[in-house]
Amino acid sequence: MHDAPQVLPRAAGWIYVSVILGAALGMLAGYAPLFNATAGVFVRPLAAEFGWGRSQASLSYAALMFGLAVVSPIVGAMMDRFGIRRVIVCSAIVFGLATAAMSLQNGSMLMWVALSVVVGVSGAATSVLGYLAVLPQWFDRRLGLALGIAMCGLGAGTVILPITAQFLVTTFGWRMAYVGLGAGSVVLSLVACGLLRERFSGSRGAKHVPQGVALAVAMRSYRLWAIWRVFVLSSAATLSLGPHLPSLFADRGFDAAMAARSASMVGVGLLVGRLLTGLLIDKIHAPLVASVFFIGGAVGVFLLRGTHDYAALLVATTLIGLTIGAEGDLISYLVRSYFGLTSFGSLFGIAFSGYGLGAVIGPIGLGAWFDRHGSYDVPLLVLPWMLLAAAALVLSLGRYKAGAEGQDATAVASA
Repeated sequence: MHDAPQVLPRAAGWIYVSVILGAALGMLAGYAPLFNATAGVFVRPLAAEFGWGRSQASLSYAALMFGLAVVSPIVGAMMDRFGIRRVIVCSAIVFGLATAAMSLQNGSMLMWVALSVVVGVSGAATSVLGYLAVLPQWFDRRLGLALGIAMCGLGAGTVILPITAQFLVTTFGWRMAYVGLGAGSVVLSLVACGLLRERFSGSRGAKHVPQGVALAVAMRSYRLWAIWRVFVLSSAATLSLGPHLPSLFADRGFDAAMAARSASMVGVGLLVGRLLTGLLIDKIHAPLVASVFFIGGAVGVFLLRGTHDYAALLVATTLIGLTIGAEGDLISYLVRSYFGLTSFGSLFGIAFSGYGLGAVIGPIGLGAWFDRHGSYDVPLLVLPWMLLAAAALVLSLGRYKAGAEGQDATAVASA
């Protein structure tokens, strides 16, 4: 058990329900399930139409995550300054338009990468970076559970949208599939923002003053950059597989529907991982919970490499999904637990940029290796060790600090 860093005043019960539902719906329609989870569905038709190798086709995923990684600290600071809902609304509209604009692709690699970067930059606040920034304003002792329930929306999207994208691509072609996904994202995101409520609505006019570690102090903390490195390693190891899973299954003789199902099983793991992690981190020290999930993900990748049995491969993708699910809950929870709410948006953005950077490195490396060697075997041997390294690093964070309430800022900075 552990102490919550800040006890928040009670609010009407409907607000808690509305905030969780809004966050869940928003993440279902956000960049992660809509673009990341469907990336593998688009790789094969694009590669076939334009004669690209898999590393070229998967550059979209990597470019998106690069844009996300670069802009995340800026988006976090904007949420602290202007309020979370305002930033999400602007982000969602531009993200939907940018996704639809992917249909204009003409085979130019420059255009492909540039549009993908725009999608990543514009979609940053439609991810956990935006929606999960609201929950710590309303929940303290049940924050983990609230995060887990809300993240089920992202997990549900990761199950539903690859199948939806495959249907749209097969029925209408990949261009119209991008248009349909973009339009649907805007509509659902605006509904989600209507459900959200903020307790600290930017730096002006807030009714309550958040407590926590000052940004300048947190920037000198070992823990902030340890958290950043943990998610560079873990996301590089897990999210690198997203654009390649359908192709990996197809290479082993499974048809397109069975290959798409592999991505959906990642979503099943995500769904369970979100909720299970949320339940556990309210009762067990979060770094310990994280290390267990990272080890489970390592087992999943080892299994993915070592078997050609379809059922066993689906188990492997589910284990990987569990790890990805845990990552989403943990970033927000660790930042709030160690640093509080004073500069939560900015610090969450910095930590989330590590997650984005790992997701840039992984897909490019995996695709480049395959194009050169025609096999995923060596990367699938390396990735589990990255997850084990992340497990060891997260355990080094130690106990939550009273500095999250501003009581011992010097200790937080030097720790």
